[in-house]
Amino acid sequence: MQALFYEKRVRSFNKLLSELRRLDSDSGVRVVGSYQKRKCFAFVTRSGGVYTVMIYERKRRKAPALGARIFSKEIKSVDDLREFLAQIGQKEMDAYVY
Repeated sequence: MQALFYEKRVRSFNKLLSELRRLDSDSGVRVVGSYQKRKCFAFVTRSGGVYTVMIYERKRRKAPALGARIFSKEIKSVDDLREFLAQIGQKEMDAYVY
């Protein structure tokens, strides 16, 4: 997947965590991965110190498209978010900060 001009690509899990700690209410992160054996995008936003993760099905291969929402969850700490995202992320991290 190619980053858009207003996105910053993140290729390591440690860098992703660093970006998540600095996340403000006007930005977010999209993580490419899989959830319950389904290809997905995990979108992470932060508001008032609480992270919201929404997982959507990823359709098509060449130009990935968003499918139905699979799951959403509020997470209160970076440590809990790290544990959750470790289950979703792929072997090679592919995430984008927007």
